[in-house]
Amino acid sequence: MNAPLSFDAFRRLLAELLEVDETRVLPEAYFITDLGVDSLHMLNVLLHLERMGLKVTLEMAWQIQTVADAYQLYLGQVSRGEPGQAAQGGERG
Repeated sequence: MNAPLSFDAFRRLLAELLEVDETRVLPEAYFITDLGVDSLHMLNVLLHLERMGLKVTLEMAWQIQTVADAYQLYLGQVSRGEPGQAAQGGERG
């Protein structure tokens, strides 16, 4: 099994996907109010997580409000080996 992305790697990935400065992507940052993420950018994040092998249900999507929420969802599924274990799917060197 691949090792999970570190928070820093996950943060870099989010910054790239959301087109925001990485220093703004903090665990406590709310996607909408702090990072200015609109619904299309959030959908892009969710689709990218799914391409990495994560299962994101509609109920889960509504629960993701902060960067920490997204990372915890990611870690929870990767650490349990659910469903795709594609932990390194989005990391770039």
